[in-house]
Amino acid sequence: MSRLIRRLLSSVVLLWAVYSLTFLLTRFAPGNPFSEGRHLPPDVMANLLKTYHLDRPLWEQYLLTLGQMLSGNWGTSYKATGIPVSEIISQTLPVSLTLGVLAFLVSLLLGLLLGLLIGIGPRTLSRILRYGTTLLVGLPSFLLAAVLIEVLGLRAGLFPVALWEGWRSAVLPVAALAIAPAGYLARVFAASMEETLESPFYRTSLANGILPARRILFHLILPSLNAVLALIGPLAAAFLTGSFVVETVFAIPGMGRVFVLSVMNRDYPLIMGTTLVYTVFLTVAILVGDLLQEGVDPRVRAL
Repeated sequence: MSRLIRRLLSSVVLLWAVYSLTFLLTRFAPGNPFSEGRHLPPDVMANLLKTYHLDRPLWEQYLLTLGQMLSGNWGTSYKATGIPVSEIISQTLPVSLTLGVLAFLVSLLLGLLLGLLIGIGPRTLSRILRYGTTLLVGLPSFLLAAVLIEVLGLRAGLFPVALWEGWRSAVLPVAALAIAPAGYLARVFAASMEETLESPFYRTSLANGILPARRILFHLILPSLNAVLALIGPLAAAFLTGSFVVETVFAIPGMGRVFVLSVMNRDYPLIMGTTLVYTVFLTVAILVGDLLQEGVDPRVRAL
């Protein structure tokens, strides 16, 4: 319990650090959110800065914004005038979560299947899959997305290439986001199984004549899953942040695309809101992954 409390406290410190760094990076950038592409009269610019408290000293802006965030008032978007940041996030976050969860599940299932075939499959198939997954690991999501759009979307016409309308619209972005991590998971799972095959634990089960199906499931696959569980948290975090590029390429109305647009538009409240929401989900994902690993492997709790 004390270990969990320490992690929660460290998560609070992390949130504060992310808030502070995001605030400073946005404020120290040259210009202001209303000067890009505009030639406003000086009195209009002064009124805008005063309305959004950008004319106040930096320390006062910091404390004012921090108080608003803690009270749940995340302000309104500078570009989408009058629309609260919380409303924008509530509309776009479910889309990003759906995309991330689907990609995570596809990647996990595909990675475990490929890893199993690499570890205990026929030698020729294992070798082919080993080289294939190596190529997948280094494949950028934006390049894979472009290939999928060209081949399966434009040429074959099997799936839509943009927006988020029904399950068919989810196929290409989920594949673009899931395939490369699946290759990495497969390699990790296969390597873990190779270590398990050489362990005294597995050799003893082999010598005792345990039935092959039981031996493979309980003495090979389950012990080898520890390495995969260690990646659950970072992998889930990677899917959430990796959706930036995929959502932009496929024009998906998710929070990742909103975050990219907010940075381009220098929309301070929206940048801060989306950044903190992402930080919360990343922290929770990593924490859950660590707890799962501790629950399965008691040796981790002793560290």
